Amino acid sequence: MSRRSYDQYCAVARALDAVGERWSLLIVRELLAGPRRYTDLHADLPGVSTDILAARLKQLEGEGLVLRRRLERPANATVYELTERGATLRRVVDALGVWGLDLLGEQRPTDAVREHWVTGADGAGGAQADGGRELSADGGASGPDGGRELSADGGASGPDGGRELSADGVVVAG
Repeated sequence: MSRRSYDQYCAVARALDAVGERWSLLIVRELLAGPRRYTDLHADLPGVSTDILAARLKQLEGEGLVLRRRLERPANATVYELTERGATLRRVVDALGVWGLDLLGEQRPTDAVREHWVTGADGAGGAQADGGRELSADGGASGPDGGRELSADGGASGPDGGRELSADGVVVAG
């Protein structure tokens, strides 16, 4: 499969050449939590075909962002993990997560959901959105005006007791 390029001498265009294909940053999001087996990645990326997942992993490997490693016995499995350079994408994923909070709206019946998606990958470092909303390392996000909060256990609710996301990923009324 030949890769498309923006063919622009611009840092944003070159970054998008590396990680701008559909599914690439979602794969990075999953790997930010640590090494993952292919089958686990596929399970936590509903909607991605096995062909596309394999192609994106190969592309990310080629960009030096992901590495494939064989685990020793007794695990005896192959895992994918971010390289040091790949791990620097945490800020990008965190920033997109903060930016996207206002786009979530109500969950659609066709939306897949995983507990760790609410806050992105489980890890260190927070990101600050305009207006003071913060996405913190423990998974919390809140605004100074008492807006929607995302708790460490993955719960989400509004100041009026609106919807919540339970630990098993089910949206319930607050």
